[in-house]
Amino acid sequence: MIILGLVGTPAAGKSTAAQFLADQGAFWINADLIARSFLTLPAVVDGVRQRLGDDVVHSDGQLDRTQLAKHVFGVSKEHQENLQFLESLLHPPTKQEIYRQLETAAERKTPVALLDVPLLFESDWDVCCDQIWCVDASRETRLQRTLKRGWSPDQLAKREAMQTPIETKKRLSQVVMCNDATLAEFHEILARQWSQVAAMIDRVPNTNDRHCRSETGPNRS
Repeated sequence: MIILGLVGTPAAGKSTAAQFLADQGAFWINADLIARSFLTLPAVVDGVRQRLGDDVVHSDGQLDRTQLAKHVFGVSKEHQENLQFLESLLHPPTKQEIYRQLETAAERKTPVALLDVPLLFESDWDVCCDQIWCVDASRETRLQRTLKRGWSPDQLAKREAMQTPIETKKRLSQVVMCNDATLAEFHEILARQWSQVAAMIDRVPNTNDRHCRSETGPNRS
């Protein structure tokens, strides 16, 4: 099984790329979606409420993600400490679920697993990947996209500051794609890259191996 890692800058089109690859048959492991699902856990809700106060919790007892973002996305020491606290609650179950999904993909003899983890390098998941793709776009393009999402330029900058610099991501990736074009043109770029991965599939043993697919996890040697 080939494991593709997917990284990029905020609003560059990483989710678009992931959906395209999933449509081609890749087993999409979406770490953001996994982590978001654990925001409903009572232990997480209670822990966040105790640290940040009642304003981050809706009347129905669920976390208010908009209010939560105000506390964790930023460059101040307080923001960073709040984010570290939230990650301490979410990362263990998220990591376990990623392992589980990698095991599932291997057991199904899936040719390609797509590891879509925003902090791929920071969390050492890159060592599990046979190839890493990086999606980038000009800042002007990304600003236009984030405005459509309701983000301000400041919100985009805060999210960028939380991640590995894009130049480092590009240097550590085997494939770098620029997504300043139309959706159709971006799909053409993705299709060309996917065809190269498809050509690799027959050369990679499709066995139920456990390399980086168990709770021993990513391990640099």
